[in-house]
Amino acid sequence: MEIAKTYVELPALKLAGKSDVDALIAYAHSGENVVPFDKPETARPSEPRTASEKRDGEPKGRRAGRTPRLRRRLLAVASCALIFVATGAVWWQSTRYPIYATDIGERRSMTLADGSTVDLNARSKLRIRFTNDERRVELLGGQALFQVAKDKNRPFIVASGDATVRAVGTQFDVHRKDSGTTVTVLEGRVAVYSSAYSKPNASGSAEPPSAGPQTAGPPHASAPISVPGHSPATALSWARVVSTPSNPPGLADPSGSAAIILSAGEQVTVSSPEVLPAPAHADIAATTAWMQRRLIFDGSKLSDVVQEFNRFNKRQLVIEGEKLSDFRVSGVYSSTDPVSFVRFLREQPGMKITEDDNEVRIESP
Repeated sequence: MEIAKTYVELPALKLAGKSDVDALIAYAHSGENVVPFDKPETARPSEPRTASEKRDGEPKGRRAGRTPRLRRRLLAVASCALIFVATGAVWWQSTRYPIYATDIGERRSMTLADGSTVDLNARSKLRIRFTNDERRVELLGGQALFQVAKDKNRPFIVASGDATVRAVGTQFDVHRKDSGTTVTVLEGRVAVYSSAYSKPNASGSAEPPSAGPQTAGPPHASAPISVPGHSPATALSWARVVSTPSNPPGLADPSGSAAIILSAGEQVTVSSPEVLPAPAHADIAATTAWMQRRLIFDGSKLSDVVQEFNRFNKRQLVIEGEKLSDFRVSGVYSSTDPVSFVRFLREQPGMKITEDDNEVRIESP
């Protein structure tokens, strides 16, 4: 570009066929030969030139040439400032609400700022958001075991998919799978609630969504109410919460949403925001087996079993087609050595196992 500009201006130099190379280079770098792309409008012949156009005898084109350069400098400064602000915002967000993650086969234990501890299973991710009012954790994927330090003024809240767990001081496991979130209580009690439940009505009592006419009298766990569009288990779960005035402090959802109270040895799986099922007995050994690098299944879907093995092994298990996903699996396996599990699958009729260096494909023959 500099050579082209100099070539255009050569006839005006009148050097009689002899040019000084150093002078030409100096002229090319002087900026006097810059032609702005956005040329200013020229004054019409009928309009006299303004005083500013005549001041100091400076050519109009030269002053116009400085305007784009100034604009480019200002744009560069603004761009640098924007990059600095954006980088600072990302850094501030990441340090204020840090994200912790584990890779395939990796396990991580950590102590939070309040003294609570978290054991993070392989291939899991969570975000920590502590404020003066609450201690909030978002389980973005995978599984975590929480040992919560007591703080009645700041409840400990774990959000995972369609389920939210609220506790004060207790120990519980949260497992987020493709099929839903399973909450298992090891010690103490927690409240599990769903966003599908509405806030309190004018009288101050909670209502389930789309609640129709109900039987007279307050609901009781032994006599579940009838809620149109909801299963009896859902109505029972809702009833046992609103009829329990002695819930521990900090376990009630501040928005008034209905919830179920889980005690030690109980678990619940929330797979939909509209359904809050009743608690079930929990197999604590199976729930925490991953802490000893074991996997215990009792009639689990093959799709869930494959998902668990893939947390711990780089050679992934892959189900070809949805036909085999509901196949039920029971047994105890090493999480880091799926050989015995693959051998078990080979013995099943109606299954074809193909292995290579990267994956093990499970398909129908």
